[in-house]
Amino acid sequence: MEGVNSLPERNAQLELFVRSSVPAAARDSQSTVRERLRALEATEGIDGTTVRTWEKRIPVDAGAAERDTHRTYAAFDQWARRRGVSLAPFFGTRECHSSITGESHTALVLPMMSLAVYDGDRLSAVFPHADEDRSYTVGEALDALEEDDEEQDEEDDTRRRVLAGAH
Repeated sequence: MEGVNSLPERNAQLELFVRSSVPAAARDSQSTVRERLRALEATEGIDGTTVRTWEKRIPVDAGAAERDTHRTYAAFDQWARRRGVSLAPFFGTRECHSSITGESHTALVLPMMSLAVYDGDRLSAVFPHADEDRSYTVGEALDALEEDDEEQDEEDDTRRRVLAGAH
């Protein structure tokens, strides 16, 4: 991607967002990613990791409880727009209808997992995301971070390309 900043060489902070209610197989996947984050936290270039929980979907006209999630999504969306990538189809809005109340509302639908990479306070990368050619997953981001730790010099370029969504 043009204009995409690379992942910080040092002091990267990782923030994983996981959906609270998921099927067993998805829970296993989330657990595996959490373990990988713990292992990465012990490496030199990672300053810290955080895991946060979010719901599957939240109303667009959110109340106080959902405002943090909306702010997070807005920051992710701004990051994607600046870099010419898309958060769709991983994040999106959907019309929801309650058969019980008969009411409809628009909801922000959140992915099962999302990884934010920060360089200090600056958001460096968000996963998953897509460009016009392909998608970039949380797993690929972790693969690149793990490879970079093992083969720092040789893998630097690969890490930057994957984390930046480049080819």
